[in-house]
Amino acid sequence: MSMSFIVACESGKRKIAEILLANNEVDVAYTDEKGRTALHYAAHHGYLDLVKLLLEAGAALDYEDHNGETPFYFACLQKQKQTALHLLEAGARAEINDYNGNSLLHLTARTGQKEVMEALLKCGSNVDAENNQAETPLLIAAAWRNKDIVQLLLDNGANVNATNKVGDSPLLVAVRAKNPVIATQLIEHYADINHTNQAGESALLIACYDTNRMLTNLLVEKGADVNITSKEGLSPIWYACANNQKEIVSLFLDKGIDVNFRQPVSGNTTVVNSYLEWVETTNNLSLTSSFTFNHTYSYGGESLLHVAAKNGHLSMVKLLLERGVNINIQDEGGNTALHYASSAGKKDIVKYLLEQGADPAVVNSREQKAIDYASIKGFNEIASLLLSFNSPQATAAAAAAQPAAESSMADKKKALLDLKELLDAGILSVAEFEAEKAKILKG
Repeated sequence: MSMSFIVACESGKRKIAEILLANNEVDVAYTDEKGRTALHYAAHHGYLDLVKLLLEAGAALDYEDHNGETPFYFACLQKQKQTALHLLEAGARAEINDYNGNSLLHLTARTGQKEVMEALLKCGSNVDAENNQAETPLLIAAAWRNKDIVQLLLDNGANVNATNKVGDSPLLVAVRAKNPVIATQLIEHYADINHTNQAGESALLIACYDTNRMLTNLLVEKGADVNITSKEGLSPIWYACANNQKEIVSLFLDKGIDVNFRQPVSGNTTVVNSYLEWVETTNNLSLTSSFTFNHTYSYGGESLLHVAAKNGHLSMVKLLLERGVNINIQDEGGNTALHYASSAGKKDIVKYLLEQGADPAVVNSREQKAIDYASIKGFNEIASLLLSFNSPQATAAAAAAQPAAESSMADKKKALLDLKELLDAGILSVAEFEAEKAKILKG
């Protein structure tokens, strides 16, 4: 009969439960094969009238099932607010942890139960309790995007810079959850904006991972260090450049990063040519997984222009050149962006670099020019391009054009000065002066 009573309570059949209790047909302490009482099931479904009835009949308020879970835990788990608050007022034990070490504050932080959390905090629950992963309720609330819970925890003194086992702080978690509102809340409560986790990732770098301009702008405006790098040597601008995030790169450049920013020179000559050595031996450059140049930066002195060129981002190359990058900047192995673009078969970038004045005659530490790599890989059109810009005829034409251009400019300056004298002498009217000036400038 006691099992029937449990079924009646789980089904919300108050009348049957009342009859069974009135006739002393059941034991309210009876448990099923999972160690759960009728109160567990009534609380689980939020049957507040049955919960009150069972408590009046002497049901154990804090009885634990085989998993150590109480009726109050069940009510919180299922977001049964009224039932949970009643059980807490009746004296239910609030310090309960599941097998993962989560307290009821962790649970309510995840499910967004603000009123229940307020009651728990009033009862003295530890606002900075840690679960088995060293996560606090604030970390959980940030990860689950529960803005009101985040504010409640902060108002109750939660540690805004607490970290879990991998070093993530609430701010890093909020940025990873793509939530600028919670990120702002945390920053306004003095979250360490430049904190890095065990992988060396900052909030700004994580925002760049997701190409999240809103969060990137927010973090930069709030003072995030744009020069922080991860343990892999990955900086925000580096990642943004490698992934063709032009707006973000522009933002970083506006904030003062040198357009010629590059990896520190390591002095390790055994790795400086690793990319180009791979180019010489690989048969399929489209299989970038064979050589990861987006995430592992082991090439000393490699600049943003190198990164943009080898990834084939023409618009990024143009942006960097517009911002004044040194077109012939070399990495530790003496390679220019032209070496990288030529070796990767990026014809459009090779052509653009040459048109903008890149020097195809630069020799790297292996005594090789860009054309050597194009030839090795059989990129005949690129080789022809490089030859056309490096041929004796092209060099002579360029040399001849320069004095001619300089001479033409000098002639224009002299003609304009003569014209000004005629105007000053009153020989020409203003209208005549402007007409003749336009003719001279037009050439």
